[in-house]
Amino acid sequence: MAGRFPMTIRRPVVHALILDMDNTLYDWVAYFVPAVQAMVTVAAKILGVSEQELRGDLQVVHRRHGNTEHPFALLETTTAERCLPGMSRRVRHEHLLPAFTAFNEVRRDRLHLYPGVAATLAAVRAAGCRVVGHTEAKDVNINSRARSLGLDTTLEAIYAPRFVGLPHPLSTDGERKQDTIRARVLPPTARKPNPEIARQISDQLGVPPYRCLYVGDNLSKDVTMAKRAGMLAAWARYGTHHDPHLWRDLVALSHWDPSAVNAVENADAESPQYAPDVVLDAFDELCEHYTFASPAGAVQLEPDCLRAGSVEG
Repeated sequence: MAGRFPMTIRRPVVHALILDMDNTLYDWVAYFVPAVQAMVTVAAKILGVSEQELRGDLQVVHRRHGNTEHPFALLETTTAERCLPGMSRRVRHEHLLPAFTAFNEVRRDRLHLYPGVAATLAAVRAAGCRVVGHTEAKDVNINSRARSLGLDTTLEAIYAPRFVGLPHPLSTDGERKQDTIRARVLPPTARKPNPEIARQISDQLGVPPYRCLYVGDNLSKDVTMAKRAGMLAAWARYGTHHDPHLWRDLVALSHWDPSAVNAVENADAESPQYAPDVVLDAFDELCEHYTFASPAGAVQLEPDCLRAGSVEG
């Protein structure tokens, strides 16, 4: 009888790793909600109002802008305008500076990469694989997080929509503070799960979609977009596990409609139209499922190009 040999399983070869950011590389909920809570506690004391009233006002601002982390939303609340009448944006910012400081202190203490992210990304980069980020968070927000986490030196580029709104309160002559950390600007209409976004990212990298791996925590957005674009897709299931109390408070602050909240809360129970190729319970499991390698003839993204480039959705 012929001898039997163990079957060798060949792992898919990946030339470009495209990463969702929030709740894929770090726990956004675990830092953002406590940071906002700290800011509200301090601001409510300064303004002489209840925290509940101020949180409700923040949600109104978030819904108006369609952005739960709208920069300096506190300055645009009706409470701040009523309690600090006739003040310029700069003066109002100075008055509420202790509240913004409280937010930044909590962010510094709580914003960390998930275990295994730094080492895994270093190994993927060492193999010559391209590594970029892609997010629906505005460029000013994601650039700040990338810098504080050291991702600005790990990611070749970050694809993100440009923030459109009032300038930084400390800017002069109406100019917005610019942050050019390897950002490639997406138009506001470039929303997940539009597969054209993923395809054009692969085109700009010079890597065919079937050699690209997209990793994200959202089945209906990240995974669906990647699969429709012809990419490999890994679901970061670990990024869907949140403290229920923090999640409840986030929903109360957010601009999300009820259907979006329900989709996120029932992600584990979904039977998605496009199933992920791999389900991850830790980021470093990537190396168990894929072989990362350097692509031949890939396009190098120069810094000037990164700042000026855009992807049409």
